[in-house]
Amino acid sequence: MKYQHMMARALNSPLLLEPGYARVFFSALGPKFNISELADTNGQVLDKGAQVQLAASYLPREINPWTGADVTDQTYPVVNGIAVIDIAGTLVHNGGYIGSKSGCMCYDGIHAQIVSAEGNPQVKGIMLRFHTPGGEVSGVQALGKVIAACSKPVWGHASDMAASAGCWLISACDKVLLTQTAEIGSIGVLMGHCDYSQMLEAEGIKVTLIHAGAHKVDGNPYEPLPPEVLAEFQADLDDLRNLFATSVATFRGIETSRVLATEARMYRGQAAVDEGLADKVMSFDDAMASFSATLAKQGGSTKGKTMSTPTASNASPNPGEALTTEQQASAVSAARAEGHAAGVTEGTVKGAADERARISAILTHENATGREATAREFALNTDMTADSAIKILATVPVSGAPGAAAAAASAAALAGMASTTIVGSEGGGSGNGAQPTLAQRNAAALASQKR
Repeated sequence: MKYQHMMARALNSPLLLEPGYARVFFSALGPKFNISELADTNGQVLDKGAQVQLAASYLPREINPWTGADVTDQTYPVVNGIAVIDIAGTLVHNGGYIGSKSGCMCYDGIHAQIVSAEGNPQVKGIMLRFHTPGGEVSGVQALGKVIAACSKPVWGHASDMAASAGCWLISACDKVLLTQTAEIGSIGVLMGHCDYSQMLEAEGIKVTLIHAGAHKVDGNPYEPLPPEVLAEFQADLDDLRNLFATSVATFRGIETSRVLATEARMYRGQAAVDEGLADKVMSFDDAMASFSATLAKQGGSTKGKTMSTPTASNASPNPGEALTTEQQASAVSAARAEGHAAGVTEGTVKGAADERARISAILTHENATGREATAREFALNTDMTADSAIKILATVPVSGAPGAAAAAASAAALAGMASTTIVGSEGGGSGNGAQPTLAQRNAAALASQKR
């Protein structure tokens, strides 16, 4: 096991993990690196013994409870035309397919299974079954887009948990279901930092970091975390949290402010439905039956499309006679091609119309008056929703006001960050006199609107 590599990826990096599981995760790594205590933001402190005990209490799932099969490196089963793909354990980036017996799964492995199912003629729909507390930031946004763009219907079912990164992914599904006892949520970000300075001092060891670049050794484990570095880390987390919330809101068709207001809470059963994070409470067996019935009504595998009837070129030459096997295959192939083409055309037209509406909403809103340059930047050079852009515009000084140019540039830069790889958090601000983050300005804009 490459613990050093794991530790390098786990520390000083934003993680989309449910906080309770994060304690288990870091407790498992703690004894390998002589971490004397583990402290969380709630003030709970675990010594070495408590870390070992907590880590030992977590047993990764080895058996698929639905099929009863060992799922290690197992391809997905297809049941009544539905590919069942489990998303289980801690989610990590770039590691190929890692079987869930390891306690981890890789985003690219899940991606590969979805692509396989999408191209499998036996598969009419895809059911993603979630048992995950979340995982790494890198890779989750890309996989969410793959799920949302899949040409075949994709339903998500939380059998016990779809937290943090899992929540991001399940929200991209066409329909989100969960059991009465399952939980969805934890729309926030966390980061861990190790401080070995006191241990090194007790051992008589002094570490000197020779570096070029003021921020080259930010967050190093050989000294306490400086307030200004903590503030920068917090600002990054705030921005990623905003990206996370915006993605969930877009997938689920709800307001970003509503998602942010969850403050990384977990919601069980009907509460998740009431919060807009799921569509219905349903057992996995009932979800499979409902999905199968929906696919039968649609008559095919294209989202929202019905299977076309055979055309003159592939129909039986004698009306009233049954089609031969070859004619049936030809009819199915032609219908799929027709349905796919129609779906692509409809999606392209709708996407273009939605984009025009988004741009127009930003540029014509009263908040854009006196802030035209910033409004154009938001409308044309980012993928921000109109609602988010309008709220942020309200916090930018109008042209001619003191500091307007700098504030507008700062807002535009933060908007650009929110569309790339940097990140959002479970709450809090940068503090220590740092410039307000994007999330803080959003909050201020909402507060001013309510007054």
